[in-house]
Amino acid sequence: MNLITRISRAILAIMLVAGGVGAPADLAAQTGPQRLTLSEAQAIISAAQRDAASKNLRLSIAVVDGRGDLIAATRMPDARPTTMDTAIGKAMGAAIFGRPSAELAERANSPLYQNMNEATGGRLRFFQGAVPIVRDGYTVGAVGASGAAAQADEDNVKAALAAVGL
Repeated sequence: MNLITRISRAILAIMLVAGGVGAPADLAAQTGPQRLTLSEAQAIISAAQRDAASKNLRLSIAVVDGRGDLIAATRMPDARPTTMDTAIGKAMGAAIFGRPSAELAERANSPLYQNMNEATGGRLRFFQGAVPIVRDGYTVGAVGASGAAAQADEDNVKAALAAVGL
């Protein structure tokens, strides 16, 4: 294993652990951000489905927590089967890196991103269509969609977040 791969895996491990940790110890007296709940994830998915249906899109939609762990997901009727893994992978990347997946797509071929993807078992998808969910300055999760054109996927998840007030 070369040095870049080892460093990339160490950085990813730190990012994954940090995503699941609340405020640092010296800020323990302060309350950290409220974690994304299952009911919030389900509301986001419902809003995304309504938006997609109004545009005649057939999507898979996934909501993950700040570490990139799946909270809830759905595949709309007639959405292609492969769209589910892509929606989850987009959301995971947006949560782990705290950036919209469109920004990650620009760097997808870099050795660092490729090594981080390898460290997650190849589950990250560096395609446009996911955005992080930020609360009180903390990335508490992300939502991703797949099944339409990249911009339509992104517009869908942004509309869903706006609809639920996130």
